[in-house]
Amino acid sequence: MLLLGATGCFLFPIPRSKDPERPNVTSFEIQGARAISAKDLREHLATQESGRKYVVWPEPQQFDPDAFANDKRRILRYYQTHGYYRARIEAAELLPDGPGRAKVRVRVAEGPPVRVARVDIEGLEQAPEARAKLGRLPIKQGDVFTEADYDAARGVILTALTSTGWAKAEVAQRADIDPALGEARVTYTVTTGERYRFGGVFVAGAAAIPRARIRAEAEPVMKPGATFNATDLPKAQARVFDLGVFGGVRVMQGAPDEKRRTIPVVVSVREAPFRTVRAGPGLALQSSRWEADAYAGWSHRNWLGGLRKLNLDARAGYAWLPTVFNSTREGFVGLVSADFTQPEMFSRYVDLNLHGELERGLEQAYDLFAERFRLGLPLRLGRRFQFVPSLNLELYQLGGQVGQADPSGGPAVLQLATCPGHDPNLCLLAYLEQRIGVDFRDDPINTTKGVYVGVSVQEGFSAFGNGSSYLRLLPEARAFMNLSGGFVLAARARVGFLEALPGSSDVPIVARFTSGGPNLMRGYYTRQLSPLLAVCPTGKGTVKACEEKLTYLPIGGNGLVDGSVELRFPIAGDLGGAAFLDFGDVRLAARDALDLAHLQYAVGAGIRYKTIFGPVRLDVAARLPRADGNQPTVEVQQLVAVPGDTSNPDRVTGSRLEPLRTHAFTIVSVHLSIGEAF
Repeated sequence: MLLLGATGCFLFPIPRSKDPERPNVTSFEIQGARAISAKDLREHLATQESGRKYVVWPEPQQFDPDAFANDKRRILRYYQTHGYYRARIEAAELLPDGPGRAKVRVRVAEGPPVRVARVDIEGLEQAPEARAKLGRLPIKQGDVFTEADYDAARGVILTALTSTGWAKAEVAQRADIDPALGEARVTYTVTTGERYRFGGVFVAGAAAIPRARIRAEAEPVMKPGATFNATDLPKAQARVFDLGVFGGVRVMQGAPDEKRRTIPVVVSVREAPFRTVRAGPGLALQSSRWEADAYAGWSHRNWLGGLRKLNLDARAGYAWLPTVFNSTREGFVGLVSADFTQPEMFSRYVDLNLHGELERGLEQAYDLFAERFRLGLPLRLGRRFQFVPSLNLELYQLGGQVGQADPSGGPAVLQLATCPGHDPNLCLLAYLEQRIGVDFRDDPINTTKGVYVGVSVQEGFSAFGNGSSYLRLLPEARAFMNLSGGFVLAARARVGFLEALPGSSDVPIVARFTSGGPNLMRGYYTRQLSPLLAVCPTGKGTVKACEEKLTYLPIGGNGLVDGSVELRFPIAGDLGGAAFLDFGDVRLAARDALDLAHLQYAVGAGIRYKTIFGPVRLDVAARLPRADGNQPTVEVQQLVAVPGDTSNPDRVTGSRLEPLRTHAFTIVSVHLSIGEAF
């Protein structure tokens, strides 16, 4: 539809205006604009060309002669703010474009710019601390004079003063501009006043939350007696807001105590409702899985007081694998979870987090009941830094495991060895994990600029005769760049390594890597980018015997590389789009993941529509052929019997994986989801 819209097919024409003096504007062109973007200039004018809602539906804009007369003055004023004081309008035309429609054309002559000849700062010598802190000004000799840089330089000087104790400092600015000579002389005059220190911290508006708790959160940033620093006020405000129980927080300076030369700080808060109830339906449609769910949740952000947090969530549904029309496995699925956080458990910087889950799951290779428990000790190191060490215990009770007949024709059945231990149907996954993150994004949900770097490290260990000792490393990086015109360039990359420690059995399937899906490598559906196991759907024949009916089940790998490069852009109103290149590979052996010759690529495009729940996203991706022209594939394994007694070779006690072939899924994948990919 986007391509049809771009070519003009199936679009409704811009309607005619019924007022002959106010035709609908079909286009607005500004000629001669070189130093300033014509697009940016038009955005500051009242006269606008007609647009289209959702790319197709017309939104006519009428021509207003009075507004256009003011727009011509706005154009000249806009040029002046950017240093072009000799700019002039050579022509302003309204050209007919059919009955009731017209084109607007403006031609400008920019002329030479005014440049800064000199910048002087007077009076700053009385505040040596501020002078030492003052960095490079936004305006300097030789620059084109712009009012934005002129005002910003005053702000930089004032910030240097108020952040070094000169709380009541004033900065006056003056610019002597000579358009004929093309010169501007800029002067900033500083009046420092007295130097102050922080006074006491006072709290207003708190009812259920103790004032002492709020004060304890703010005081480490602005300690009483320390040199006053105005830039600490928003930092303290952020710390108080991060407590998560306030609808609004404002930190501001109070009336100065001239005798003591101190400035008290007032923290005003507005408590939000502590309890939240959530409920709603869910539907997931993929080529390998259909699932319908109902969700419910309850949260309390001050449970039993003391800012304790308790979250209870439940999900119940029914799943069909691969689809409801061609189901080979189906059944009820669900998840119940509880999450509790006790702040300042061991010190003011260390919290206690307890998380428990009960799950009934259905996978292609098995179904399961799972009980999971996590004990975490999140360290509060600031808004930008995250460090969460935890102890994790996960018990999987497996059933319906896919198997196949013994190739020798004996009665034994080979089971997929998902978890090592005494009982093949019982898997205990025990591990320590450390999650470290550094977040410099402007917004973690609707990100337009910044960088995020994180790493997860797991150390698995055997417990009660079950489990595996392994090391799992997963670093990740994301970067965002805000381009002009609302465009955002985003990129991410992950590398994963998983290795069983010496003397330990193989790594459990539930700890292995997979990729694919709406938030990962979009050339594949969820978990499809993975080493596969080839089995007979009925479980009653060998792989060779049912060559034409094989089912391919993802079993995960020990090596992972994946990432994305995405260009996001606005289309119209709440509608946006994206073009992306994804790459990825998952290998059975960790060392093979670094062989970039196996790396697969997918290109695609998508649309996003903003809602209160986040952007609804539709992406279409197609995998690119390999360098040799062949379709990209994933490796396929088969189960091979392992005799347990050399004197009786027909007795089978286990199985192992051996390479069989490769398999190619459909080239094109379609993903519908909520929220950006990363």
